[in-house]
Amino acid sequence: MASSVARALSAIKRYDARPEQIDHAILSAINVTLYLASNGDDRVSEGFNRDIAVSGRAFGRQG
Repeated sequence: MASSVARALSAIKRYDARPEQIDHAILSAINVTLYLASNGDDRVSEGFNRDIAVSGRAFGRQG
């Protein structure tokens, strides 16, 4: 597991985060990990964000 994600999970546990904070912390950690793993190519993390946004709007729909 990427260290940024592990730190986010630790902070979530330590500060008893609310559900909306959990989503934000984990997505932020994933974005940082993608950015660093791609040697600073922000198109990688932006592509991930775009995929999440599209999936979120269509969640639960058939079709």
